[in-house]
Amino acid sequence: MRLSIGFPIGGTHYRRRPKATIGLILVNVLIYLLTSYENLFTTINNYWVSSGGFVPALLEDPTQAYRILTSMFLHGDIFHIFFNMYFLYVFGRAVEDVLGSLRYLVLYFISGISAALFHVTYSFLGGLSSYAIPAIGASGAISGVLGAYLIFYPGTSLTACWIFFVFPACFSVRASFYLIFWFIIQVIYGYARIAGSVAVFAHAGGFLAGIAILPLIVNRSRLSELKFIEYVRSLPYLIFTYPKTRGLSKTSKAILSLVIISVIVGGILVLTALPEVGNVKVMNLQYTYDGILYRDYAVIQLPDVQSYIAETPLDTTRILLSRLNAINLIYNENTQNKDLNLENQHYVITLRVGNLRRNISLLIKYFSGHYDAEGFLEYGRGEIVTQILVIRGTQVSIIDNVEYQFTVSSKTTDLSRVTQNVGLSSIIIASGALLVVLGRDKELALVGE
Repeated sequence: MRLSIGFPIGGTHYRRRPKATIGLILVNVLIYLLTSYENLFTTINNYWVSSGGFVPALLEDPTQAYRILTSMFLHGDIFHIFFNMYFLYVFGRAVEDVLGSLRYLVLYFISGISAALFHVTYSFLGGLSSYAIPAIGASGAISGVLGAYLIFYPGTSLTACWIFFVFPACFSVRASFYLIFWFIIQVIYGYARIAGSVAVFAHAGGFLAGIAILPLIVNRSRLSELKFIEYVRSLPYLIFTYPKTRGLSKTSKAILSLVIISVIVGGILVLTALPEVGNVKVMNLQYTYDGILYRDYAVIQLPDVQSYIAETPLDTTRILLSRLNAINLIYNENTQNKDLNLENQHYVITLRVGNLRRNISLLIKYFSGHYDAEGFLEYGRGEIVTQILVIRGTQVSIIDNVEYQFTVSSKTTDLSRVTQNVGLSSIIIASGALLVVLGRDKELALVGE
């Protein structure tokens, strides 16, 4: 939720002090300060991302369940936290006013959890490497707030501002148009796989959960009271008429329903394609590089280990895994159910990048590892010193004596089972949102479109 849809300004008024919204903002900001101070508050420390981010491949491990919650309070950089908290402040106050603080928090956290489920379900579209990338941010939970706002206040007028070069351009737009457009963008980006590292299907999932859960958590007496207040406020002075038709317009319903159906169909197709994936190795790495502590993950499917290592996003992790794999320390059928110990072993490795070929040195100071029944490294620890090849355009240079101290563990995971366990939940949530849009919007709306 960044500049792609401009800055929303204004919205509806609120009658209660938004304690939960302000509290969530303060907690998120405080956690960001604590996790980014080492980087002068500009970006979060990588260790916190790896330790608290939500990693789809770890979903089956009960000891990692905490990540669903912790990931909702971590943000990548100062822009990430600013935009998320801005959207939460603009839309959260009005939603909390309708639901009350406690019900609002239920909506927020269920939307965040649902966002994680959607992220797992649709990670398949991004390739196996996407299962190992930690997802962070409150965007999924805030998306649920946006979904609730759409149903409560579809006819609200927002002022949206875009910045062209250095010049702001602002105009008024209905909340329904603004939020439905935002939702469409998330789904399109997700299917087109052009969102980069942004978990757009988590946004879509949180949005749908925020819609689907409303009939279950809304306070009916409070809703009726606010409906009457909004109706009286909308009347001309001393003029009494029958209430106007509330809810989404037929056009908004049709467009929103079609997009939700595309999410449901996509989920079904993903689940039917997953049996082809099978088992993968989920690697958990902790290492020091240049004196800095890192923690990272990798998903590898045998036997083509190197191709999956090449997809690892973090350069330092990719270099470490490539060095170990080059001398068969990650996967070797000859080491099935065996232990391996090395000390002061020197190697020369040939690196190929396009037509470029260079030899680099590698020293294994020590290595101790145990291999599973397939010959894959199940647990290992050690220290290596290596050269690193740096390519900038046509310039090639070598960095000498780069030292890693590392610990590696892995487990076999059936990604088909992981995704199928949560995929049905995602489809049910999306179907619930569709039913609300088609048949429950009028009873929930305060400001009709």
